[in-house]
Amino acid sequence: MSESRAIDGKLQEVEDRLEQLRGELEKLSAAIWNDINHDDPARLEEGVRFKQSYNERRGSLEGAMDQMLALLREYRSPGAGTGSAAEPMSEVSEPEAEAMEVSQAAPDQGMGETQAQAQTPLTPSLDQKVPFGFILDGKTFTSASAWPLFYEALLQELYGRAPEKLKHLVDAPAGFGSKDRPLFARVPDTLDEPLPIADSIFAEADLAPEALLQVIKRLIGYLGYPLESFKVLLKEKNRGTVETLSLAA
Repeated sequence: MSESRAIDGKLQEVEDRLEQLRGELEKLSAAIWNDINHDDPARLEEGVRFKQSYNERRGSLEGAMDQMLALLREYRSPGAGTGSAAEPMSEVSEPEAEAMEVSQAAPDQGMGETQAQAQTPLTPSLDQKVPFGFILDGKTFTSASAWPLFYEALLQELYGRAPEKLKHLVDAPAGFGSKDRPLFARVPDTLDEPLPIADSIFAEADLAPEALLQVIKRLIGYLGYPLESFKVLLKEKNRGTVETLSLAA
Protein backbone atom coordinates (compact mmCIF):
# COMPACT_ATOMS: atom_id res chain seq x y z
CA MET A 1 0.00 0.00 0.00
CA SER A 2 1.35 3.40 -0.99
CA GLU A 3 2.24 5.81 1.78
CA SER A 4 1.12 8.77 -0.36
CA ARG A 5 -1.98 10.53 0.88
CA ALA A 6 -2.64 12.23 -2.48
CA ILE A 7 -5.36 9.69 -3.19
CA ASP A 8 -7.34 10.58 -0.05
CA GLY A 9 -9.46 13.15 -1.87
CA LYS A 10 -10.52 10.66 -4.52
CA LEU A 11 -11.30 7.99 -1.92
CA GLN A 12 -13.43 10.44 0.04
CA GLU A 13 -15.26 11.45 -3.14
CA VAL A 14 -16.18 7.84 -3.90
CA GLU A 15 -17.26 7.24 -0.29
CA ASP A 16 -19.47 10.32 -0.41
CA ARG A 17 -21.07 9.18 -3.65
CA LEU A 18 -21.80 5.73 -2.24
CA GLU A 19 -23.44 7.29 0.81
CA GLN A 20 -25.39 9.62 -1.48
CA LEU A 21 -26.57 6.64 -3.53
CA ARG A 22 -27.77 4.97 -0.32
CA GLY A 23 -29.89 8.03 0.43
CA GLU A 24 -31.27 8.13 -3.13
CA LEU A 25 -32.24 4.47 -2.93
CA GLU A 26 -34.17 5.18 0.27
CA LYS A 27 -35.96 8.17 -1.32
CA LEU A 28 -36.81 6.09 -4.38
CA SER A 29 -38.22 3.38 -2.13
CA ALA A 30 -40.64 5.87 -0.58
CA ALA A 31 -41.52 7.32 -4.00
CA ILE A 32 -42.32 3.87 -5.40
CA TRP A 33 -44.65 3.11 -2.51
CA ASN A 34 -46.42 6.47 -2.78
CA ASP A 35 -46.90 5.96 -6.53
CA ILE A 36 -48.80 2.70 -6.06
CA ASN A 37 -52.58 2.95 -6.55
CA HIS A 38 -53.82 1.80 -3.15
CA ASP A 39 -57.48 2.05 -4.17
CA ASP A 40 -57.24 -0.63 -6.87
CA PRO A 41 -56.73 -4.09 -5.28
CA ALA A 42 -55.05 -5.51 -8.38
CA ARG A 43 -52.70 -2.53 -8.72
CA LEU A 44 -51.96 -2.62 -5.00
CA GLU A 45 -51.05 -6.33 -5.12
CA GLU A 46 -48.85 -5.76 -8.16
CA GLY A 47 -47.20 -2.76 -6.48
CA VAL A 48 -46.51 -4.68 -3.26
CA ARG A 49 -44.84 -7.49 -5.22
CA PHE A 50 -42.65 -4.99 -7.04
CA LYS A 51 -41.80 -3.17 -3.81
CA GLN A 52 -40.75 -6.41 -2.12
CA SER A 53 -38.51 -7.30 -5.09
CA TYR A 54 -37.03 -3.81 -4.97
CA ASN A 55 -36.31 -4.17 -1.25
CA GLU A 56 -34.54 -7.51 -1.75
CA ARG A 57 -32.29 -6.21 -4.52
CA ARG A 58 -31.65 -2.97 -2.69
CA GLY A 59 -30.53 -5.00 0.32
CA SER A 60 -28.06 -6.94 -1.82
CA LEU A 61 -26.74 -3.74 -3.39
CA GLU A 62 -26.33 -2.01 -0.04
CA GLY A 63 -24.52 -5.04 1.32
CA ALA A 64 -22.01 -4.76 -1.53
CA MET A 65 -21.72 -1.00 -0.93
CA ASP A 66 -21.00 -1.60 2.75
CA GLN A 67 -18.18 -3.96 1.86
CA MET A 68 -16.73 -1.44 -0.61
CA LEU A 69 -16.92 1.38 1.96
CA ALA A 70 -15.15 -0.78 4.55
CA LEU A 71 -12.46 -1.59 1.99
CA LEU A 72 -11.89 2.06 1.10
CA ARG A 73 -11.76 3.10 4.76
CA GLU A 74 -9.24 0.38 5.51
CA TYR A 75 -7.04 1.72 2.70
CA ARG A 76 -7.24 5.25 4.11
CA SER A 77 -6.61 4.10 7.70
CA PRO A 78 -4.45 0.95 7.72
CA GLY A 79 -4.96 -1.09 10.87
CA ALA A 80 -8.53 0.14 11.36
CA GLY A 81 -9.90 -3.07 9.89
CA THR A 82 -9.95 -6.62 11.13
CA GLY A 83 -7.48 -8.00 8.61
CA SER A 84 -10.24 -8.45 6.04
CA ALA A 85 -11.12 -5.04 4.68
CA ALA A 86 -14.23 -6.36 2.96
CA GLU A 87 -16.07 -6.65 6.28
CA PRO A 88 -16.81 -3.91 8.84
CA MET A 89 -14.80 -3.90 12.01
CA SER A 90 -16.44 -4.69 15.32
CA GLU A 91 -15.18 -2.86 18.38
CA VAL A 92 -15.11 -5.76 20.83
CA SER A 93 -12.66 -7.27 23.19
CA GLU A 94 -12.13 -10.99 22.62
CA PRO A 95 -14.00 -12.17 25.74
CA GLU A 96 -17.06 -10.16 24.67
CA ALA A 97 -17.30 -11.68 21.19
CA GLU A 98 -20.24 -13.96 20.53
CA ALA A 99 -20.70 -16.51 17.74
CA MET A 100 -23.69 -16.01 15.50
CA GLU A 101 -25.56 -18.42 13.24
CA VAL A 102 -26.58 -16.85 9.93
CA SER A 103 -30.01 -17.27 8.36
CA GLN A 104 -32.04 -15.29 5.80
CA ALA A 105 -34.40 -12.41 6.50
CA ALA A 106 -35.87 -12.38 2.98
CA PRO A 107 -35.72 -14.61 -0.11
CA ASP A 108 -32.67 -14.12 -2.34
CA GLN A 109 -31.31 -11.36 -0.09
CA GLY A 110 -27.55 -11.35 -0.02
CA MET A 111 -25.88 -12.33 3.19
CA GLY A 112 -22.48 -13.34 4.31
CA GLU A 113 -20.93 -14.38 7.52
CA THR A 114 -21.51 -11.87 10.27
CA GLN A 115 -18.58 -11.46 12.58
CA ALA A 116 -18.73 -11.28 16.37
CA GLN A 117 -20.39 -8.16 17.72
CA ALA A 118 -20.22 -6.10 20.90
CA GLN A 119 -23.40 -5.88 22.94
CA THR A 120 -24.56 -2.34 23.69
CA PRO A 121 -27.40 -1.31 26.03
CA LEU A 122 -30.48 0.41 24.61
CA THR A 123 -29.67 4.08 24.07
CA PRO A 124 -31.68 7.03 22.68
CA SER A 125 -28.67 8.25 20.67
CA LEU A 126 -29.08 6.63 17.24
CA ASP A 127 -28.48 9.61 14.95
CA GLN A 128 -25.22 8.25 13.53
CA LYS A 129 -26.25 4.59 13.36
CA VAL A 130 -28.31 2.50 10.98
CA PRO A 131 -29.59 -1.07 11.34
CA PHE A 132 -28.47 -3.83 9.02
CA GLY A 133 -30.17 -6.82 10.63
CA PHE A 134 -31.12 -8.50 13.88
CA ILE A 135 -30.55 -11.58 16.02
CA LEU A 136 -33.64 -13.51 17.03
CA ASP A 137 -33.69 -16.71 19.05
CA GLY A 138 -30.10 -17.60 18.23
CA LYS A 139 -30.18 -16.80 14.49
CA THR A 140 -28.90 -13.76 12.62
CA PHE A 141 -30.89 -12.05 9.86
CA THR A 142 -29.69 -9.21 7.63
CA SER A 143 -31.72 -6.38 6.10
CA ALA A 144 -31.23 -3.21 4.11
CA SER A 145 -29.61 -0.36 6.07
CA ALA A 146 -32.73 1.72 6.71
CA TRP A 147 -35.04 1.66 9.72
CA PRO A 148 -38.31 1.06 7.77
CA LEU A 149 -36.81 -1.81 5.74
CA PHE A 150 -35.22 -3.30 8.85
CA TYR A 151 -38.65 -3.18 10.53
CA GLU A 152 -40.28 -4.74 7.46
CA ALA A 153 -37.77 -7.62 7.45
CA LEU A 154 -38.35 -8.22 11.17
CA LEU A 155 -42.14 -8.19 10.89
CA GLN A 156 -42.10 -10.57 7.94
CA GLU A 157 -39.96 -12.98 9.95
CA LEU A 158 -42.28 -12.66 12.96
CA TYR A 159 -45.31 -13.19 10.73
CA GLY A 160 -43.75 -16.35 9.34
CA ARG A 161 -43.33 -17.64 12.90
CA ALA A 162 -46.66 -16.53 14.37
CA PRO A 163 -49.11 -15.33 11.68
CA GLU A 164 -52.21 -15.54 13.87
CA LYS A 165 -50.70 -13.32 16.53
CA LEU A 166 -49.73 -10.69 13.95
CA LYS A 167 -53.24 -10.84 12.49
CA HIS A 168 -54.62 -10.31 15.96
CA LEU A 169 -52.74 -7.02 16.24
CA VAL A 170 -54.61 -5.77 13.17
CA ASP A 171 -58.05 -6.80 14.42
CA ALA A 172 -57.51 -6.03 18.10
CA PRO A 173 -54.45 -3.76 18.58
CA ALA A 174 -54.13 -4.74 22.27
CA GLY A 175 -52.47 -1.50 23.23
CA PHE A 176 -50.22 -1.28 20.18
CA GLY A 177 -50.96 2.32 19.38
CA SER A 178 -48.95 5.52 19.15
CA LYS A 179 -50.43 8.95 19.89
CA ASP A 180 -53.98 7.86 19.04
CA ARG A 181 -52.99 6.30 15.70
CA PRO A 182 -52.82 2.61 14.84
CA LEU A 183 -49.54 0.83 14.28
CA PHE A 184 -51.11 -2.04 12.31
CA ALA A 185 -53.98 -2.03 9.80
CA ARG A 186 -55.79 -4.08 7.17
CA VAL A 187 -55.57 -1.31 4.56
CA PRO A 188 -52.61 1.03 3.97
CA ASP A 189 -54.66 4.23 3.81
CA THR A 190 -55.10 4.31 7.59
CA LEU A 191 -51.32 4.56 8.12
CA ASP A 192 -48.93 7.44 7.37
CA GLU A 193 -46.13 5.23 6.02
CA PRO A 194 -47.50 1.70 5.55
CA LEU A 195 -45.24 -1.31 5.25
CA PRO A 196 -46.68 -4.40 3.52
CA ILE A 197 -46.19 -7.43 5.77
CA ALA A 198 -48.67 -9.96 4.37
CA ASP A 199 -52.05 -10.01 2.66
CA SER A 200 -54.16 -7.29 4.30
CA ILE A 201 -51.56 -6.65 7.00
CA PHE A 202 -49.68 -3.35 7.05
CA ALA A 203 -47.51 -1.75 9.71
CA GLU A 204 -46.79 1.90 10.46
CA ALA A 205 -43.20 2.81 9.61
CA ASP A 206 -43.43 6.56 10.28
CA LEU A 207 -41.70 6.27 13.65
CA ALA A 208 -38.47 7.71 14.99
CA PRO A 209 -35.84 4.99 15.63
CA GLU A 210 -36.23 5.29 19.41
CA ALA A 211 -40.02 4.94 19.21
CA LEU A 212 -39.70 2.07 16.75
CA LEU A 213 -37.42 0.17 19.13
CA GLN A 214 -39.96 0.56 21.92
CA VAL A 215 -42.67 -0.89 19.65
CA ILE A 216 -40.38 -3.79 18.74
CA LYS A 217 -39.63 -4.37 22.41
CA ARG A 218 -43.35 -4.74 23.09
CA LEU A 219 -43.78 -6.98 20.05
CA ILE A 220 -41.03 -9.35 21.15
CA GLY A 221 -42.67 -9.70 24.56
CA TYR A 222 -46.14 -10.08 23.03
CA LEU A 223 -44.93 -12.96 20.87
CA GLY A 224 -43.46 -14.70 23.92
CA TYR A 225 -39.74 -14.29 23.26
CA PRO A 226 -37.42 -13.28 26.12
CA LEU A 227 -36.03 -9.82 25.46
CA GLU A 228 -32.54 -11.27 25.85
CA SER A 229 -33.15 -13.37 22.72
CA PHE A 230 -33.44 -10.33 20.45
CA LYS A 231 -30.74 -7.83 19.44
CA VAL A 232 -30.48 -5.20 16.72
CA LEU A 233 -27.39 -5.15 14.50
CA LEU A 234 -26.22 -1.55 14.16
CA LYS A 235 -23.61 0.10 11.99
CA GLU A 236 -22.08 3.56 12.35
CA LYS A 237 -22.74 5.68 9.27
CA ASN A 238 -19.29 7.20 8.98
CA ARG A 239 -16.88 4.66 10.48
CA GLY A 240 -18.61 1.47 9.39
CA THR A 241 -18.04 -0.24 12.75
CA VAL A 242 -20.81 -2.56 13.94
CA GLU A 243 -22.33 -3.57 17.26
CA THR A 244 -25.41 -5.23 18.71
CA LEU A 245 -28.11 -3.37 20.59
CA SER A 246 -29.95 -5.23 23.33
CA LEU A 247 -33.56 -4.33 24.14
CA ALA A 248 -33.37 -6.05 27.51
CA ALA A 249 -31.76 -3.04 29.21
